[in-house]
Amino acid sequence: MSVRIAPDGTYVFGQPQIAPDGTYVGEGRIQIAPDGTYVAGQPRIAPDGTYVAGRPTIAPDGTFVGGKPLICPDGTYIGDGSE
Repeated sequence: MSVRIAPDGTYVFGQPQIAPDGTYVGEGRIQIAPDGTYVAGQPRIAPDGTYVAGRPTIAPDGTFVGGKPLICPDGTYIGDGSE
């Protein structure tokens, strides 16, 4: 799998899926986090209070992602969802 662009212009890992709130998440089982956001996998809280799918990891830009950080074409980071 790889970084892909969703129809709304956001980047996701793997095949984009639309969540019930209209946002896009990557490949995996869509789940709702305690804060009301959607993630593709088991929601886990990161040290900054955001929820990610996978092991919370800090990316080079200081954001938290789920799993291994992957750089997107726009310079932002997403995670691969790994544990």
